Amino acid sequence: MNISLRKTLGLASLLSVSMLAASQSQAASCAYTVVNEWNTGFQGSITITNDGTTAINGWSIGWQYANNKITSSWNATLSGTNPYTATALDWNKTIQPGQSVSFGVQGDKNSTAAAEKPTITGAVCNSTPPASSSSTATTSSSSKSSVVSSSTPSSTPSSSSKSSAPSTSSSVASVASSSVSSTCGASQCNWYGTLYPSCTTTTSGWGYENGKSCIATSTCAAQPAPYGVVAGCAVSSSSVVSTSSSSAKTSSSVATTSSSVATTSSSVKSSSSSSVATTSSSKPSSSSVASNSSSSVSNGTRLDNPFVDAVWYVDPIWSAKAQAETGGSKISKYSTAVWMDRIGAIAPTDGSFGLRDHLDAALAQKANLVQIVVYDLPNRDCHALASNGELKQNAEGTARYRTEYVDAIAAIFSDAKYASLRIIAIIEPDSLPNLTTNLSDPDCAAASQGPDGYVPNTQYTLNKLYPITNVYSYIDIGHSGWLGWEATNMTDAITLIGNAIKGTTAGVNSIAGFISNTANTTPLREPFLDAYENTGMPGNNGTQVRQAKFYEWNNHFGEISYVKAWRAKAIAAGFPSTIGMLIDTGRNGWGGAARPTALSTSTDLETFVNSSRIDRRAHRGNWCNQASGIGERPQVVNTDGIDAYVWIKPPGESDGAASLELSYDPQDPAKGFDRMCDPTYVRSESSGTVVTGAMANAPVAGRWFSAGFQALLLNAYPALQ
Repeated sequence: MNISLRKTLGLASLLSVSMLAASQSQAASCAYTVVNEWNTGFQGSITITNDGTTAINGWSIGWQYANNKITSSWNATLSGTNPYTATALDWNKTIQPGQSVSFGVQGDKNSTAAAEKPTITGAVCNSTPPASSSSTATTSSSSKSSVVSSSTPSSTPSSSSKSSAPSTSSSVASVASSSVSSTCGASQCNWYGTLYPSCTTTTSGWGYENGKSCIATSTCAAQPAPYGVVAGCAVSSSSVVSTSSSSAKTSSSVATTSSSVATTSSSVKSSSSSSVATTSSSKPSSSSVASNSSSSVSNGTRLDNPFVDAVWYVDPIWSAKAQAETGGSKISKYSTAVWMDRIGAIAPTDGSFGLRDHLDAALAQKANLVQIVVYDLPNRDCHALASNGELKQNAEGTARYRTEYVDAIAAIFSDAKYASLRIIAIIEPDSLPNLTTNLSDPDCAAASQGPDGYVPNTQYTLNKLYPITNVYSYIDIGHSGWLGWEATNMTDAITLIGNAIKGTTAGVNSIAGFISNTANTTPLREPFLDAYENTGMPGNNGTQVRQAKFYEWNNHFGEISYVKAWRAKAIAAGFPSTIGMLIDTGRNGWGGAARPTALSTSTDLETFVNSSRIDRRAHRGNWCNQASGIGERPQVVNTDGIDAYVWIKPPGESDGAASLELSYDPQDPAKGFDRMCDPTYVRSESSGTVVTGAMANAPVAGRWFSAGFQALLLNAYPALQ
């Protein structure tokens, strides 16, 4: 199945990218920034900001060093050997008015002098940059109010030897350079910019402008949850999913605040402890936004539902890719999970975002909830090939998984700097469910045995994360089309997964809950068929609806039904009544023209089911690059034991390559070609021969798949506005 989140954009790509038409010259300010330098080398960033009134469509710029030499680059096509020319890629060639694109370079200084700051030239740049000895950036426009001068950022204790990410001491939207007013509409440091349409600003982006803090003037309206909160704006209660009085889930230990907004302090470190919180009642408050208390989540008291009253982190790397797509701005403001799918993803050395970088960016956004996928078990994805992992199931693989991967993640999570963040850890998708149903596969059989198997390594992960009180672990439980048969698969899975969790130091308390539908497309509900899950079809009550070929006697047609049943069985098996459930809704909308609008009137079972179901897959086992649709937006639910709907698989990321020729990933060569991702593959199932339904021309797992993204937008349900 799935999955792998690749961060191929560098720090300088945090600014939003939108796709519009039209081109122009003499329209942009072009800036060169020295992001970091060391004895022999340097890392630079070039940012092109559209200061005009029409979109730039395509750009090419150039520069020359006296001594420096480039050894690598990213997010642009680089040519020449000094002078150098950089041209746009397809996804960042268009720059909307007021927006920016950036790319990065790394090189050798070839001297003992400081890294050079060359002048950027090109038809797109509006003037020759003035020389400056005190600024890290040489800009072609000195009038940009959002860029302030500062000294070259120094190396910081981040996840990389090169400072490629936000840090409290340098390039990350430091609040130190500007205070934030508690009065809405005052000049303030705005971390969300135009991604939140209820607030308009004079600049866009995330508070990153050439590595310096962004000063913006905002006019704010009530900001709907759960997208996050712009400093100085109240949360609108009308958009919050209210809690049910009969719900087993209630919020707790959340600091009470007044209706005013607390003014953040003057440093990133201090402001990060000002978590967004509301009242401790079971229903979120509509009047309060922020608290100047640092103890709402970091005082050792775990929240029953960490999603209640949370401000969700929006991954700027994914957001920029989404916003670069036609129509992508409709979803680019939403929160998606960050995948730690290999050891190298924790602390990359290529300038891409690592774990600390994302957590630092969350603090800079004033978010207090971030979702991280822990996904690198030895012998990962034993029953699939598209996202096989880097580690082998043996003593060496286990040692590396525990010391280089889990310990490294836990050490970062434990940093007091991140104590105000509610860190949602999604633990090893597909692993334990595979041990329930796929033991006929030799790889899965091996993963079920010995000290290097899935269970002991998962237990190690939970034991490392549980003592970190602001970390909330959720264990993957597949989806209804996989484990929904209550008498067999579900019962077996509850026993296996339950025993694995009970074998940890903290037992059933080591997790906050379970998550279903990770990176899958099973709908939340079948609106016309749910009532018939366990009954006969209309006009033919002697025929059970669930005996149709598509459902194969499965007890559950949708994820809500499935997780409620799972939760009830888990509680009966000894888990606490407060156990929570998450559902990945990033790709399970199944809207568009093919969505049924009424229950079929046919008396033929197969026609009745196939004409009534919204799930358009040929088989419920199809998982790779389905043309499904964006589902419910990320939001707190807090009803029926469901904590939240989340987007764990970022929409637009491929599940796997559509052909063997497309399947090689030099960054993660362990991935393979899975025929379930091949649109031409036909296989045999108990219900007959079925096609995969996979989309053509999909790239390797985790890479951006524009056609897939567009299909998700087209088939979104509820429809995108």
